Amino acid sequence: MWQNISYFVRDSWRKEKSVVLVVLAQIILSVALAIVGIFLPATVVQQITLGAEIRVLVVTIVGFTVVTIILQTIDRYLKSSADGRRERLALFALCDATEKTLHTDFANLESQSFTDAQQKAVRRSATYMTVWECFKNLGAGILGFFVYIAVLSIVHPWVFLLAASTCVVGVFARHRVNLWWHKNDDLQAAPGKRIQNINHMSERQGLAKDLRLFAMTAWIKELFAANMDMLYNFQKKGERRNALAGAADTLAIFVREGITYIYLIGLVLSGEIAPDTFVLLFAALAGFSGWISDILREWVELSRHGMNIGRMREFLQYPDTFRRTGGAKIPKVAAFSLELKNVSYKYQGADDFAIQNISLHIKPSEKLAVVGLNGAGKTTLVKLLCGLYDPTEGAVLLNGIDIREFNRDEYYELFTAVFQEFNILPATIADNIVQDTICDDRRVKNAIGLAGIQSKISSLPNGLDSFLIKEVHLDSEELSGGETQRLMLARALYKNAPILILDEPTAALDPIAESELYNRYDELSKDRTSVYISHRLASTRFCDRIILIDNKGIAEAGTHEELMKKGEKYAELFEIQSKYYREGVVF
Repeated sequence: MWQNISYFVRDSWRKEKSVVLVVLAQIILSVALAIVGIFLPATVVQQITLGAEIRVLVVTIVGFTVVTIILQTIDRYLKSSADGRRERLALFALCDATEKTLHTDFANLESQSFTDAQQKAVRRSATYMTVWECFKNLGAGILGFFVYIAVLSIVHPWVFLLAASTCVVGVFARHRVNLWWHKNDDLQAAPGKRIQNINHMSERQGLAKDLRLFAMTAWIKELFAANMDMLYNFQKKGERRNALAGAADTLAIFVREGITYIYLIGLVLSGEIAPDTFVLLFAALAGFSGWISDILREWVELSRHGMNIGRMREFLQYPDTFRRTGGAKIPKVAAFSLELKNVSYKYQGADDFAIQNISLHIKPSEKLAVVGLNGAGKTTLVKLLCGLYDPTEGAVLLNGIDIREFNRDEYYELFTAVFQEFNILPATIADNIVQDTICDDRRVKNAIGLAGIQSKISSLPNGLDSFLIKEVHLDSEELSGGETQRLMLARALYKNAPILILDEPTAALDPIAESELYNRYDELSKDRTSVYISHRLASTRFCDRIILIDNKGIAEAGTHEELMKKGEKYAELFEIQSKYYREGVVF
């Protein structure tokens, strides 16, 4: 707990120093208000018993009231000020979590342990807003404890022991409940994560047609209800424990207040204390018990917050293996070579390799086509070349240097890519292409022209300034699947990096449009190292070399003509595909 809390305090001081000063002021003010509260009735009773004039009583009450109003006004101001600062700390925590997600190793995003850690961290980001309230209450409790000890110095020590022991009972019960919640956290994390995903699915516009045509609505509702039941049953168990802890706390308070009240009445009746002293001591003892309760309760809360902060730390410190600082300098050459050297890759949690013992050398400015059946490992191979994965075995080399020697972010700058899975941003078309604050209009026009989407953009009322994604912008435009793919191609072209990767970038295009687009890429990529993946073998005939991935390795390699002459699997697949595009074929 101390490690997590000290980490939190250092992080808060770095981001929002003033919150510490505001909380210190709140601690002092809380105790001051409590002192005024216990001395006012005692002073009034004392003046009444001494026969003070009405004028003196009025002045006393007004004086205490004015002081109370001033202190409460300052307290409200400090609370408002502290609330704003604490909310900023919670937002900073969410920003840290988002930054971790954006910069973590790509393979982590496909890891169950990473996504679980992310889910737990984000759910507990609110701790960053409440923990300073806990600090304030704990600090006020400790300061008030010592102030009230001075006031209660005439009371027998066993009264202090009674107050302390009865407070411990309730606090211990609550501590046990907090430990139960923490130890069983995974039981609510899993259904909570599934509920979040189901909500996301129901909001996705792309799934709206499937949900209706395939009658998926009832199934989705059943999944949602089942996970809600799991979450509800877990929380119901926790609430029962909370109720039992609350009952124990209430019983302890009843015992403490009853015995204390009887003891003080006995002192008054025996003449050991005056009535005004009785009022003062009774209020002070109640306040003293409250301070002890606050100290113990907030200590338990601090322990809970420490566990929550630990969840955030676990996520933010989730291990990354890619080099992000320092490293070898990227070679300054006109074109780059890429090499897979005895590379094997196994996905996390998988029993078998996705690709195994592949060796491949891509020459500078070479156009390489990667073909094969679905699931053969084509996309895995390309992600290894891009540095999104590190091989389980072997090495990926750039101009003969292991890419693990480079700063991975600098290595990414060498690539421009379009993958099978792509997403458009809720921004303008120009922003989706440029993805930067500086826009080169000439390059944008050239990119949309080469991608074949210029006519569509020109037909829109706002052209390149048209927004996309209706869930965010109500006045946005909607692109078809093929148009979206062309937009992603335009984005890749705009980057103009020396290595071009196209992973099934034309799946939503018809064969003729695909052939035209690849012909443009043939012209565009003359001086680039290029890798093309396509399930349509005819589209890659222009490449310098074609490799066929099968049985986790390279089954065939050569030019289109060479592979056709071999008459093996490539030729067989080409023949099967090509018959569907021949004229006169009757289906």
